[in-house]
Amino acid sequence: MIGAWASGAAVLVLATSGQPAPDTAEAQIAGSLDTLHAAATRVDATTYLGRLDPEVVWIGNDVAERWTYPEFEAFVSPYFERGEGWTYSARERRVWLAPDPCECLAWVDEVLDSRTYGTAVSNLIMRRADNGDWRIWRNALTYPIPNDLAREMTGEIKAWEEANPQPPRLPELLTVETLPIDDLLDALHQAASEADGPGYFSLFTPDAAYRGTDVSELWTVAEFRAYAEPYFSQGRGWTYVPRERHITIAPTECGCVAWFDEILDSASYGTSRGTGVVVRGDDGTWKIAYYALTFPIPNALARDMTGRIRAWQPANDPVEP
Repeated sequence: MIGAWASGAAVLVLATSGQPAPDTAEAQIAGSLDTLHAAATRVDATTYLGRLDPEVVWIGNDVAERWTYPEFEAFVSPYFERGEGWTYSARERRVWLAPDPCECLAWVDEVLDSRTYGTAVSNLIMRRADNGDWRIWRNALTYPIPNDLAREMTGEIKAWEEANPQPPRLPELLTVETLPIDDLLDALHQAASEADGPGYFSLFTPDAAYRGTDVSELWTVAEFRAYAEPYFSQGRGWTYVPRERHITIAPTECGCVAWFDEILDSASYGTSRGTGVVVRGDDGTWKIAYYALTFPIPNALARDMTGRIRAWQPANDPVEP
């Protein structure tokens, strides 16, 4: 362990490269995810749902899509029953092993290629069952909007949301255990709004990763700091106001890894979503190990927008599988 909050070293697995040794946790996790994607392609509901932890929360691209296992099963089962599968193929996959002594948690960042929607990004936590089987405990799927299209498309999303208001959800109750994590995330957004670079980056672990809204933006905390500091030094921050937040501490003996997902409001971009992982250090302080910022696309706009994103993609981008 490097420092009080460090996770295991990140491992990048490219779909076209050689795979890690089959007895490593990273390889077992990759195998479990590859099995999930293959089962969806061949319309194998039993295998597909078997890759999910019974306590899974699955977050879809639409801001309203946050499902428990029974809810997600009810959503996907009609597709499988009609013989309608879907194809996602992993282009890139990065795995971080959690510092939990049980060696039963890991978080993953995947870049996926889809025949239907083009490029997708999945960020998730895997949990190892007692039999050694790695399953998805939390997952959030999005279709990243390129920076060159972000202003136009988020403007369209804002207009659609104003014309189609959704009922607000009841706020999730905080506990003594989750309150410090809630405070941490509030402090993150406050520091960004105030262009407080030192305060902002003090909230991340030394080996943290940040996933931006463009598919190319997966940064180490050092890379993200190099990107953000010129803005902060000019007093230019960014403001995202939390509208809804969910925090779950992974049910392990140390209780030192947690997942969060939050809906955010931005004057510039409208509705955004933040998802990620926080870990508790030896001194009891929670810090951010992984943060992903996305622009959820309403289902009513998804076909059109993902089609436009695919048409925009440079000619040398990976070809769909």
